[in-house]
Amino acid sequence: MKRTMWLSVVLLVALTTTASAIGGAKPPATKTHQFRCTDRNQSMYFLVYETNGSLTGGHMYVENMQVGVLTAENAGTGVIKAQIKGNTATNIAFQLHKSGMVMVANYGANPTRVEVCKASYHYQ
Repeated sequence: MKRTMWLSVVLLVALTTTASAIGGAKPPATKTHQFRCTDRNQSMYFLVYETNGSLTGGHMYVENMQVGVLTAENAGTGVIKAQIKGNTATNIAFQLHKSGMVMVANYGANPTRVEVCKASYHYQ
């Protein structure tokens, strides 16, 4: 009888601990930065993911097809530097401006930038 009662108490404590751990865990807060070209190159858009306030990567789309997986980092106020993973040109990246401009930037010995398009920007 004592053994059965002791096992019941241990089982109850284990279930309570597991239930609180599951109920207490909060899912990460995930948001997206969405840049969609609106003037020329209208079929191109970028999604950059943010988890708990940190940029975690993203995707580039053309004609609603994913064409690239992105690394992402903040590059100044209102600018996200997004580079295509696996790109052998390691000094080339997109600059996604929250003000509504998408640029391609060369970060090499002679840095240059070229505007790709004007874009709408949504953060949600």
